[in-house]
Amino acid sequence: MSQLSPSQVAVAVPCFNERLRLEPLLQSLASLDPAPGALLFLDDGSTDGTGTWLEGHEVDLLTHPQNFGLGAARNSLWRRAEQLDLDLVAFVDADVSLPEDYVARVLDSLMADPAAAGLGGQNLDLGATALPDRWRGRFWRQSLGAHSLHDAPMLVGACATYKVSALQAVGGFDEDFRTHGEDVDIGRRLRRAGFRLCYDPALVVQHRREDSVTGLLRACYLHCREGMRATQATPIQPGEPRHLAWGMTKKLVRAPLAALVKRRSVLEATLGLAACGAGLAGYLVGSVGATPAPRATTTLPDQRRPAL
Repeated sequence: MSQLSPSQVAVAVPCFNERLRLEPLLQSLASLDPAPGALLFLDDGSTDGTGTWLEGHEVDLLTHPQNFGLGAARNSLWRRAEQLDLDLVAFVDADVSLPEDYVARVLDSLMADPAAAGLGGQNLDLGATALPDRWRGRFWRQSLGAHSLHDAPMLVGACATYKVSALQAVGGFDEDFRTHGEDVDIGRRLRRAGFRLCYDPALVVQHRREDSVTGLLRACYLHCREGMRATQATPIQPGEPRHLAWGMTKKLVRAPLAALVKRRSVLEATLGLAACGAGLAGYLVGSVGATPAPRATTTLPDQRRPAL
């Protein structure tokens, strides 16, 4: 893959009950300059009319007859890109908006580092007003930090581009990860297989989801539970589970203190305790339920993997 062009890029969007969030995303996709070679959407068994609504738009629409989960959805999407003979699959979530130069930024970064198997950026809550969203933007960012990385541990799933050949080499995403953690798992398995991922903090998509307190706590728990499962399934360095738990423990102290000292908000401090507590609980459950051995590529029975 010596030379990359926009026509070799597929922007891919997994969807499950995302009807109310899709219009702003499609507006931003229509503004991409240059445009990608394909816009791939997958309706993963939605019950809110997502698929029917997408049928009225100029996208390549795939469907699953029922909800198979995020890992399976991503696999169907990158395999469709492979069928179309496209080299890159740029995954974004249904609840984001992209800048006009998104495809150009992806191509520029990957051409500057042609040995990289993938490129990721940040999914940021910009202009959030509700407390759960403001808290998430301060303490639970979907980001790997402010500095570029040429050997990133993983890529945030809402803003992650992979070479199709690299995904093919490791058998794609583990379909046991249905809602969270599939991005951590694929990143670790790619690195374990000798691939390298890069991260550019200047590559940003805008997160538009508005969370309730309950939704935030659930997301924190699942994020940590599935992230721990992925970490233990594909060990890379000694002591990683312990470091994850210690980092969350420090956040459990830091986040409430910052709320009380800087913003004098007892409500935010309480939310921080609850969210970080949910994260710690997720790490504990994930560590108990995980198999501490390298995970082989998941092969599902035919009846669970729908044909494209």
